[in-house]
Amino acid sequence: MLAPLARELIERGHDLTIYATGNENEAAGFQGLDYEHLQLAVYDLSLLTQGYDAVVTGLSGYDTLDGRFLRAANRLKIPTIAVQDMNSNYVLRLGTNPADLPTLLAVMSEDCIETARKELGDEMGEEAAKKSRVVGWAAFDHYAKMREDFTEAKRTELLSSIGINPENPVYVHFTQTMHPEAAYLKRLNKPYTERMENFLYEQGVTQCTFEAASDLGLKLVVKPHPGEEYSRNYTKYLADRHGFTFIPPSWCSTPELILAANSVTAGRSTCLVEGTLLDRNTGGILPEIKEEELTPFPPVVLEAIPYTLEWRRPIIAVLEMLTNPDLRKNLAANRKKFSVDGKAAKRLADLVESLR
Repeated sequence: MLAPLARELIERGHDLTIYATGNENEAAGFQGLDYEHLQLAVYDLSLLTQGYDAVVTGLSGYDTLDGRFLRAANRLKIPTIAVQDMNSNYVLRLGTNPADLPTLLAVMSEDCIETARKELGDEMGEEAAKKSRVVGWAAFDHYAKMREDFTEAKRTELLSSIGINPENPVYVHFTQTMHPEAAYLKRLNKPYTERMENFLYEQGVTQCTFEAASDLGLKLVVKPHPGEEYSRNYTKYLADRHGFTFIPPSWCSTPELILAANSVTAGRSTCLVEGTLLDRNTGGILPEIKEEELTPFPPVVLEAIPYTLEWRRPIIAVLEMLTNPDLRKNLAANRKKFSVDGKAAKRLADLVESLR
């Protein structure tokens, strides 16, 4: 998420130390830059933080390395910027203590400020609102160029490398059926009952989507969230049963697979954002999701993409709209409701320089 900012700051002549704190797939975004990949272990983060003029972090969670870096810098009185990538889960990412807030909170839109104020509540919410600055989708600034640079030759090369015939339509579905005991969820420190509830829900979304695709005679290409890694992958089990192509997360990047696709579907995933910004026919499978839970998905809120909040037949309708040439005529025009201007990383870099 912060790689575009890092490149912008380097171009401006700043000296950076880059620590990648996510998993291997997330750290891959820093390829081409000089970075150190930190694993979730015991670190004295004050030693890694002291002596710097500013610290910029993502917001993957309060109890992750991102959150610990932020609090370590705050204790050392070092100016901090925390960059939000989703308009939700502010308590999970920032905690409940106003002292743990960053110096500045970079958000995507004015809506994020109101959501943060509401979710955090009272003093915490008001302080977060005061510290918030709208910069846009810095994480996706580079998507316009990626789209332009992704030639038919690159598409053929990518699909061939992962065993997919580029001559056939590629209908990609992204899942996040994470087992409650998966390491990815454990590090987020969510209650077990919540983890199990999410697992059963996502498994239901995956199963219903697969059944709908099979009813339409579609052969899906399925890529799971990296956090699904566990002793048994339930998505792979279901994909094999339906005769779909299962793509392990490490085989290719998600943006590249989206660019190679004819259509993209996903549940509660940022792939809905990525698919829309990369200008692919994208649809959301979001059964039983409440209206207030849709804020993390701007393409859905803005009705830039087709989606369903129901099970069974409506899922078939979404898939049919995305894959039937006679039904998808207005999809490209609708996607213009949600786009990027390519300048968010520059605005974020300006924010970093304002801390001096």
